Parts: sequence; C-alpha cells; structure tokens
Amino acid sequence: MKLPRRRPASPKKTAVGGSPEATRAALLQAATAVFVASGYEQARVRDIAERAGANVAAINYHFGSKEALYLEVLRRQASERIERYPLPDPAQSATPEAALQAALTMLLSRLLADDQRGFVPKLLMRELLAPSAALPAMVQDVIAPQFRQLSAVVTALLGPRADAATIQRCTFSLVSQCMFYLFARPLVQTLAPQTYDDGAVARLSAHIAQFSLGALRAQRELLERADA
Repeated sequence: MKLPRRRPASPKKTAVGGSPEATRAALLQAATAVFVASGYEQARVRDIAERAGANVAAINYHFGSKEALYLEVLRRQASERIERYPLPDPAQSATPEAALQAALTMLLSRLLADDQRGFVPKLLMRELLAPSAALPAMVQDVIAPQFRQLSAVVTALLGPRADAATIQRCTFSLVSQCMFYLFARPLVQTLAPQTYDDGAVARLSAHIAQFSLGALRAQRELLERADA
C-alpha cells in the first residue's frame, strides 16, 4: 500500500511578518529578482532564501523544489502580464483588422512596456536562450492558450479555406515581428533611440498590423484561387 506523501516540517525561520503566507510571498518576490538577474541554472536557493529573510528549507516546504518555485514565478509573472494586456476576442471586435491591431498592441505592450514590474520579457529571454525543464509546462499552461487566441484572429483574416498549418505559420510570423523588438532591443535602440510609451507601442503595432495585413490578404487570395 502506498503511503501518502508527508509535507516537510515547517521551517523555523520565516520571513518578516511570521506567517506562512508572508514567507511564501517573500520567497516569490525574492525568487523573481534572483531568476531575472541570474537565470534558472545560476540562481542559488540560498540567495533566494537570504533575500526573502527565510530559511533555505522554506523553499522546499512551500514549493517542493527550486524548479517548482521557478515555474510558479513564471506562471505568476505571465498571468499578471496577460491580465494587464489581454488579447482581444475577434468575435467581440468591430472587424478582424481591428482585432489584429488590438492583439499586436497587447503583445508589444507585454514585451516592451517600460514599467518597474516588467519581469516577463527578461525571464522570457533567459528561458528561450537557455531553456529549463520548466519550459514544456509553461508552454502548455500559458503560452499555448495565448497562441490559440492569436490564431483565432489570424483565422478570421485568412477565411474558412485556411488550413491549420497555414494559420500556424502566419501566427508565428506575427509573433516573430513582435519578438524582434524584444530580442533586438539594444540594436533597435542604437539605430533609433526611443522610449516605448503607449504612443510608441500604438504606432509600432499599427505598422506591424498594416504590414502583415497585406501578407494575410495575399495569402487569402491564394487560398481562394486554389479552391476556385
């Protein structure tokens, strides 16, 4: 008979505030800063615990492992960003073109918004450059649902004749244009210095939308001709 797994004993040292909830919150905050600065592989649980004012054992007690703590940081940071900049529902948009521009504005805002809690872009860059074991779960839980939402916008523009592979490639093309401004930001800032306030993001999303609409319309025409 398999015995139920026992939860580790509560560590003696807790974060300022004393409660388990305060310790958990302090560990998440500390872990976010350490993972952003060092990446998953180089981050040390001792540094996270010290920054949180907690015992090292508190990480296993509250999260089970360093990897589980990292995944929780990724999920929380991504969820906050998604909630702040949600993708539109094409069915609720005035036109598919309006949905596309709104979606691009939200994506670019997630990646480029200059705010003090913009940890997602840095975590994303580190994770994609040096993928950890947490990436598959992150893709399944967070990234894939967002990709499907953007694909719905693309589907509305391509029309009913578009197959799954075409929709996927076109969606990747949209994402790649937005990702360029994140990964190539030092280069872009050197060539064309600017701050990414709401106005700049809106102008950039309008450009990408206009640029991409030409390609999507041409793709739709090809699909319709092939079925004619």
